[in-house]
Amino acid sequence: MPASKPGPGTPLEFIRKPEDIPSFDVPAYGGERYEDMVPDTLDIQERAALAVNGLTGPTDPDKEHLLYFMVDVSANPPMMCHGTSDMCQTKFMEALPLMRIAGGTDLSSQVDPVWMGVALRMIGPDGLVYWPAFPWGQKHGWSSPSPDAPHYSAPWFCGRAISAMTVYMLRDPEGPWRGEIERVVDALSALAVHEGDYAYFPHGGFVPDGPRPRDADVPTGIWSSLAGWAAQGLAHFYRAAGYEPARELAGKLSRYLRYHGAYFGPNGEFLPNYATGGKQEGASAEGTRAEGARTEGVHPFDPGPPPDNNHIHFQHHAVPLLGLLDYALAAGDAEMAEFVRASFEWAKGKGETSVGYFPENIDNTEYEGSETCEVAGMIGLALKLSEAGLGDYWDDADRWTRNQFAENQLRRADWMHRMHMAGLVPPRRRVPLSQIDELSQTTDHVPERNIGAFAGWPSANDFYTGQGNGIMHCCTGNGTRALYYIWEHILTCRDGELRVNLLLNRPSKWADVHSYIPYEGRVDVRVREACRLKVRIPEWVRPGEAACALLPKGGCTARVGGGEHRLEWEGRYAVVGAVSKGDAVQISFPIAVRVKEVDIEKRHYILTLRGNDVVNIDPPGRFCPFYQRDHYRDGAVRWKKATRFVSDELLYW
Repeated sequence: MPASKPGPGTPLEFIRKPEDIPSFDVPAYGGERYEDMVPDTLDIQERAALAVNGLTGPTDPDKEHLLYFMVDVSANPPMMCHGTSDMCQTKFMEALPLMRIAGGTDLSSQVDPVWMGVALRMIGPDGLVYWPAFPWGQKHGWSSPSPDAPHYSAPWFCGRAISAMTVYMLRDPEGPWRGEIERVVDALSALAVHEGDYAYFPHGGFVPDGPRPRDADVPTGIWSSLAGWAAQGLAHFYRAAGYEPARELAGKLSRYLRYHGAYFGPNGEFLPNYATGGKQEGASAEGTRAEGARTEGVHPFDPGPPPDNNHIHFQHHAVPLLGLLDYALAAGDAEMAEFVRASFEWAKGKGETSVGYFPENIDNTEYEGSETCEVAGMIGLALKLSEAGLGDYWDDADRWTRNQFAENQLRRADWMHRMHMAGLVPPRRRVPLSQIDELSQTTDHVPERNIGAFAGWPSANDFYTGQGNGIMHCCTGNGTRALYYIWEHILTCRDGELRVNLLLNRPSKWADVHSYIPYEGRVDVRVREACRLKVRIPEWVRPGEAACALLPKGGCTARVGGGEHRLEWEGRYAVVGAVSKGDAVQISFPIAVRVKEVDIEKRHYILTLRGNDVVNIDPPGRFCPFYQRDHYRDGAVRWKKATRFVSDELLYW
């Protein structure tokens, strides 16, 4: 039957009625709050709190906070639009509780129960997760089937929903989440075509009570990458609940993507979107285009750009690699983990690693912006591989976090209003209010509602390049999750040993880290629980250049042994040793300004760096220029009063 057409104020018609879903709770975000003076340097807690606005602001309150996927910052006035990719809301549903744990804000708390209810209402009688076929999403695209289907399911979308519901389950173990997720896992396993040690999903979308083909061709090229999203959700649930069918299916999908998707080379090399030649050992598709099979009963997705536009899409490799890695770490698959590491190493060579600029498409002769999706994916891989002992990429993560990633998060919106006054965008971009489609578009405070979101196609020196829309919210979904990865990995505590891995501001139940970088080379660790302390020293510092002072509990100014505290070394980690609750540890080292000339995506720049932080870039951007950081250059530390939040929860994600 035809899809319903919700209007302003109309509840959305998901496949399950509100009265049919099980009851659930929204647990309070408990934790300790206190005021503190901290160095005014990059603060991931502050960024996470800002991200809550970027997750909840660009939603439609008249349609149960449905995501507006696209934001046109160059329209006059700026405009948000619904579209086929609104289903990226599942990324937002996963990230929102993570940002509340890290950021400690209850901003827009009315959204949480709505989205949790939506997660349950999307689960159909057969266990698959279904998205409504909204009237603005009828054209074929990444996720939309034929217009006569009221609901449809895409396996990658099911994987994202599993991840979101796994977060809900971890926060509310007594809720309905485990049983509901198991239904989704079992439905995905029944949908998949199992071929020995691998499995795949027929290419396209599925409708309720529709055919479930067993003889569909193996999707290859860019479409095979979608298995990585499903594998990650399954790995999240297996790690949290130990549900064996989730591990088994995640492993089969991971092996399909690696060996049979014709999207990765044998050593992890990224292959083009279309599987034309380059067949690797064990691959089952030879020279097949990536549009996948036209199987009866399966609504095909748009095959994407034509073969003469056969690029290597960075994000559709990097983000699925996170799924493969999460599976490998959860299941103990050392061979798969090593494959991810090798692929990550290959990918590093395709970007500018001083700042973390990775192009949307690799080796294109035309200019490419740097989707936040791929920057976030590479940071996540660097952190997870390092934490697992599969490589030492802490400094990579530090550089990329401090520069391109940090700049990609929208922190001010005034420039969007000024672009037209300054004549920086064409006058034809003016949108009369009479032309606004209230069903699918809005111009209501769009810039302000997107503060905390992430850029879709930034350049190396500007949030917006002057072309296109500016924000697509897949980047916000992936960017906010990366914020949690960073926050989680700044410090880790296991078996009484506290390791500070990234020298960024972070309060925690074990210790508060105050970073003075890049004003000066210094980090203070205020110990809150007795532990054995290790602090990783930045890449530009030689071990002999680092000095440590330990102020015992009570604030005594006498240093241990009457002088500086002697450090031992384990690789890049300065081993402070046993410290007690109330101790303050101060580690200092040199930091200097240097100038570096680089070519980033076919453009030449001069970077001024202090430590790993870019404090100036030349030429500057035009619209929302990056690296407005002159205050870092004179070494005079600025301070800010901040409300610190130490959550009672820490989800391993």
